Amino acid sequence: MPATLDPRWRIRRALPTEAERLTRLARAAKAHWGYPASWLETWASQLTLTGQYIDQHRVTVAHDDRNILGMCALEDHGDHWMLEHVWIEPSFHRRGVGRDLVRDALDAARRLGAVPVRLVSDPAARGFYERLGARLVGEEPAPMEGDPERTLPRMEFDVEASNAPARQSG
Repeated sequence: MPATLDPRWRIRRALPTEAERLTRLARAAKAHWGYPASWLETWASQLTLTGQYIDQHRVTVAHDDRNILGMCALEDHGDHWMLEHVWIEPSFHRRGVGRDLVRDALDAARRLGAVPVRLVSDPAARGFYERLGARLVGEEPAPMEGDPERTLPRMEFDVEASNAPARQSG
């Protein structure tokens, strides 16, 4: 069932036929952070969504009447959920689209069986997830050309906690 959180957009399940559009969104959103072109090329396969992936996982999009503004995937890993592919159209950063998509995913995880929701965050997005209630649980090595010490934050939401983000507008 589509969720409406902010009246400027709606959230619905992604369609497998939108895979190419969502791949372009993921690549544009990642490029927005100013990463070197060689890094973006290295990540190209990780930033590619397929119709099969969309069929197999809970992938949602936030959209208005004309455009897809962002996306978010929730993967069932049995003993936990993984939050993946949280990508927002760069011109819509800091407007609440990402917040609403993540809250919708956390609500879905809660409804489907409250177990931890984990993610491996881009370093630039760590503060965003912390503001939504995620806590840092570790780091994972992610060396790249020119930055051999690079790491990614491993984070977790406790969707059972009473202080987990509630859905709300604004």
